[in-house]
Amino acid sequence: MKGTHIICLLLFNLISSIATSTAQNIQTPIYKTFELTNDVTIKMIWVKPGSYIMGSPLSEVGRIAQREKQHKVTITKGYWLAETEFTQEQWTKIIHYNPSKNNGKNLPVEHVSHNDIQQFLFKINRKDGKFRLPTEAEWEYACRANTNGTYAGDLEEMTWHIGNSGRKSHPVALKKPNAWGFYDMHGNILEKCSDWLQEDNTKMIIDPKGPKTGIYKVERGGQFTGRTRHTRSADRQRSLPTSRDFYVGFRLARSQD
Repeated sequence: MKGTHIICLLLFNLISSIATSTAQNIQTPIYKTFELTNDVTIKMIWVKPGSYIMGSPLSEVGRIAQREKQHKVTITKGYWLAETEFTQEQWTKIIHYNPSKNNGKNLPVEHVSHNDIQQFLFKINRKDGKFRLPTEAEWEYACRANTNGTYAGDLEEMTWHIGNSGRKSHPVALKKPNAWGFYDMHGNILEKCSDWLQEDNTKMIIDPKGPKTGIYKVERGGQFTGRTRHTRSADRQRSLPTSRDFYVGFRLARSQD
């Protein structure tokens, strides 16, 4: 009886631990509008600190094994993340030209390189210096929104991909958001992150930011000409810092006040 009691106690503690961890990651969206310039604002959502399993299980269809090894990641500092991808209207009002190949004011801005975005960030950060690209760990944490499956919800309800996009990007926020309120994190356009790519990132577990140097920058989220395998929560893409593509844009993050 004593052995049975100990086993039951261990199981109870394990279940309680899992329940507590899950509860910590349940987030009701908290919105705030920030001013980028005098006539441009952006709506962002607060993401609380927490832990999650980054990467994909061996059974997930379409995974790239070397890039998606599962490991626990902890985000110790909360941050703001844009509700939507940055739009052409927002970019044009600030930079005064539209580089995008698919034109429309509510379409996500694209055909911008990582280096172009750094120049843009320099311009909007003259006030307080807190806007930035998200790290890919922050991006996946917000994308998953306390889920651990291939997608953070129903594929067709949330995602623009090659099978339903008509081979063009779409205005932001037409599909359903995830549980934390973020739109278009699966599909529409790829989103640039701040990290240099490291194929095996399993050693970076506390507020990971990627290696200090590298060749390629990380891109996340899949895009409208891509197969569904590339719109998965765990999918990791890459490009040179100078590359400009008609299916790649970005989503702004902001460090906590």
